[in-house]
Amino acid sequence: MTALQHNVSDVYWKSPGNDIEILTLSVQEEISELYQIQTQIVSDNPGLAFSDMLYSEAKIELMCGDELTDTRYFGGIITRFGQARTRFGQHDPSDKKTYVYHVEIHPKLWLLTRQTRSRVYQQVSAEDITKEILGEFGIANRWTLGASPSIRDYCVQYQETDFAFISRLLEEEGICFFFDQERGEVLFTNKMSGHPGCKPTAQARYDEDTSPHMKFGKDECITDFTYEQTVSTGCFEVQHYNYETAQLDLKVKQKDKRKPLYTNLEHYDHTRNYRDSGEGKTYATLAKEESAATARRAHGSANCRSFAAGHTITITDHFHDDFNAKWLLTSCSISLEQGQYACAFTAMPCDIPFRPPRKTPWPRVYGTQTAVVTGPSGSKVYLDQLGRCKLQFHWDREGQKNDRSSMWVRVSNGYAGPDYGIQWIPRVGHEVIVTFLEGNPDLPLVTGRVYHDANPPPLGPSNKWQNIIKTIKDNHIMFDDKDGAELIDVRAHRDMNTLVEANDTQTVGDNRTISVGKNHKETIGKDMIITVEGNLQEKVVKDYQETVTENYKISVGKKMETTVGSDYNLNVGKNQTVVIQKDANLEVKKNLTATIEKDISISGKKNYTMDIKDKAVVSVGKDITVTGKKKATIDIADQLTVKVGSAKMVMKKNGDIQITGKKITVKGSGDVVIKGSKIGMN
Repeated sequence: MTALQHNVSDVYWKSPGNDIEILTLSVQEEISELYQIQTQIVSDNPGLAFSDMLYSEAKIELMCGDELTDTRYFGGIITRFGQARTRFGQHDPSDKKTYVYHVEIHPKLWLLTRQTRSRVYQQVSAEDITKEILGEFGIANRWTLGASPSIRDYCVQYQETDFAFISRLLEEEGICFFFDQERGEVLFTNKMSGHPGCKPTAQARYDEDTSPHMKFGKDECITDFTYEQTVSTGCFEVQHYNYETAQLDLKVKQKDKRKPLYTNLEHYDHTRNYRDSGEGKTYATLAKEESAATARRAHGSANCRSFAAGHTITITDHFHDDFNAKWLLTSCSISLEQGQYACAFTAMPCDIPFRPPRKTPWPRVYGTQTAVVTGPSGSKVYLDQLGRCKLQFHWDREGQKNDRSSMWVRVSNGYAGPDYGIQWIPRVGHEVIVTFLEGNPDLPLVTGRVYHDANPPPLGPSNKWQNIIKTIKDNHIMFDDKDGAELIDVRAHRDMNTLVEANDTQTVGDNRTISVGKNHKETIGKDMIITVEGNLQEKVVKDYQETVTENYKISVGKKMETTVGSDYNLNVGKNQTVVIQKDANLEVKKNLTATIEKDISISGKKNYTMDIKDKAVVSVGKDITVTGKKKATIDIADQLTVKVGSAKMVMKKNGDIQITGKKITVKGSGDVVIKGSKIGMN
C-alpha cells in the first residue's frame, strides 16, 4: 500500500516512516503563537516505534495552486504520538489490516516551552536575547525590522520558560513572529512590509457559493467574510521614574483619533522601565498601534490552500468595494478530512502595522531575596558615584561573581539627601537583602544586610545586652544595656576627627579620664575658662612651656607654692611688679645674684633691714648716694673702712679712728670743736 492509493485530498505524509497515509489533518496557526498540527495517520505496521516517531522531524506536503501542481509544506517536530484503533474494525482474519495513529506536531520553537530558567542579560536588546536563545536550540530565524529595539541595561529571565521570556520581550517591543514552514524558519518583523504574500497564490476571490462539490485550484474562494469594528482606547500614556535623571518627567502621551478609537478613553501604564522620553514615546506609540490593530478585524471561511498566518492576501470580487484590498491573515484554522479542505481565518487591514497583544505575564518576585555583593577580582569594596553595588543572586548559575554579575544596584539607606544622609557601603562578599520595585525582576533594590556562617556577627550570645555598629577595621560604636554596667564605647581604629560648627557641651556625672599616647594639642579661638571645684594637679614628666601673647594673671585664694628641682629663670620683657599684702620672705640656700641693666629702686614705707651672715659687697660703677630724711646709723661690730682713691678712713671697735689723706680740710660754718685726752699736731 502506498500513500497515493487512498489519498483523495492531495496531502502526503513524507516523513518519518514509509507507506503512511493521512486520514485527517488539522492545523492551528496564529501570529506570535506556536502552530499546532494534529493528524491521524494510517499504516499497515501495527507497531510503529514510539522512539522512532517522538521528537522526529515530520514533513507533510499539501498540493495547491491553480492546477494543484505547487506544494505547500507543513512540518515540525512530533511532540505527541499515540496508537489508536484499526482502520475499519475487525474483519475477516484473512483481510489485511491497517492501523490508526494520532500525531501532534509543533514547530521546533515549541521546545522553548519545555525549558524553564532564571538568568541575567545585560546590555542587549530583545532581538539579541531572542537570537541567542534560538541559537542554543539550532532554530533558523530571519528578521525584517524597521526600528531596532532598544538596548536593555539589565534584563532578567525569572522562573519562566524560554518561550514566555522571549514572547513578553517581543510583545513589549511590538515585534511579531510567524513561520516559513518550507524553509523551517521563524520570521520576525515589526512592519507591514515584513509580511510576505501567501504562496503560491496571494489573491482570493469572494464567492458565497457553498455548493457541496469540492472546490480546489482555480475554484478556491472565500465563502464567508465578516468585518467588525470595536470600541477601543484612543489615548495612551506611559510613565517611568529614572533615578539617574530624577528631575526629568518621563511621562509620554499618545493619541489616535481614528475611529473606532476614542481619545476620551485612556490607558495609563506606569513603571515601564525605560531610560528617556524617546523610549517612552516608542512604547506609547506601540500601545496605540496595538489597540488600533485589534479594533478593526475580519473573520471568515475559505477553501484556499495558500492561506497562512502572518502572510497577506488580496481580496477581489467583494460586493463592498472597501474590502477588495490587501489583508494580513492573523490566524488560520485548517481542517482536512475525507477530501474536504476548509480554512477559518481572521484578518486585519494592512494600513496599520500588526502589534502582538501584550498578553504574556511579566514575572513577579513576591517578597524579598538575598544576594552576594560582587566586584572585580581581588576587590574588597566596589561602588560608583551613587553608592551602588553589583551583586549576584543565588539562583544565577551563569554569573561569575565579578563586576559583570549585574547592573549597578541602588542601596537603601536610612537617610538620603543631596550630599548628606547615611551611606553604609556593602562590601564584596556581603549578603544583602534585595527587593524588587513592583515585583519586577529587572528593578532590584538593596534594602538590607544579613549575616551567615562565613560572615558571623561581631557580638555573640554572651554579649546579648550589647548592640554595635562596627566596621571591618574595628571602628565602632558599642551600646551596652546591661543593668548596672550601661556603657557607650566609641573606637577609632586610627584617626578621629570631630567638627562642631557651633557649641559643644559635655556633662560628666562622675569621673572622666583622658589618655593620650603621644602629643596633645588644643587650639581655642577666643577665651577658655576651666573651673575646678576641688583640687587640680598637673604632672609634666619632661619640659613644660607656656606662651602668653598678651597678659597673664594668676589668682590664688590662699597659699601658692612653687617647687623647682633645678634652675629657675624668670625673663620679663618689660616691667615686673610684685605686690605682697603682708610679709615676703626670700630664702636662698646659696648665692643670690641680681643683675640690673639700669636703675634699682627699693621703697619701704617703714623699716628696711638687710641681714647678711657673712660678707656683703656693694659695687657701684659710678656714684652712690644714701639719703635719709632723719637719722642714719651704720653699726659695724669690728672695723669700718671707707676708702676713696688714696684717702681712707678706718674705724675700729676699740674706738680708734684713722683718717688718711693727701689733704684734709675741716670746715664748719659754725664752731669746730676738737676734744681728746691728748691732741697731737705735727
